[in-house]
Order: sequence, then C-alpha cells, then structure tokens
Amino acid sequence: MKLPVTIPLLACAISIQAAAADSAAASNPKNAAMFEQGKKIFVARCAKCHDDDANKKLPDGTTLLGRLAQTKDPEARLGTRLKDPQERHAVMIYVDSLLARLHASDATKK
Repeated sequence: MKLPVTIPLLACAISIQAAAADSAAASNPKNAAMFEQGKKIFVARCAKCHDDDANKKLPDGTTLLGRLAQTKDPEARLGTRLKDPQERHAVMIYVDSLLARLHASDATKK
C-alpha cells in the first residue's frame, strides 16, 4: 500500500525540484536577467529548429536537450552555434533550467 502514496510524493518532489531550478535563476537579480536574456536568445535563434524547450526531435531522433545532457561541457557545445561568449553563457543559464527538468523527469521514470 506504500506505492500509491510514494508516487504522488515523488511527483511532488520532482515538481518542486524543477520549480527550484527556475527560481534559482530568479533568486539573484543578475541571474534572473541572464536567464531572461538567455531565454530570449534561445527562442529567437534556436527554437525554430529545437522548440522553446529544446525537446523537438531532430532527424536522427535525438533532441538538443538530450545531446546537451550527455556532453561533459554543454556550454562549449552551444559554442558551435553561439559564438559570443556572453550570449552563450546566458543561453546556458536558460538551458540549465531545462536540463534540471529533464533530470527530474528521468528520475520519475526510474
């Protein structure tokens, strides 16, 4: 009988973790500004191929978010398209929140 109680608690914990990732950027005004700047850049320059949440399947069946989650230095990987280091860092702050959600959803699947 513990299983039905455990699943809602786990889902709640994951929702809180994802919200915490977003609010971590907002806790510091500079980070909040960088998060918003990164989101704007990502939506304007990357979302047409990868969607706003970087989860659009690419022709090979992968997603940008999945690729970034598997690399040791995702910010460097963003550098293949985002040459300006400040823009790249701002986008990485936004993508970090997406990666936190991905990891949280992966935890629920286990």
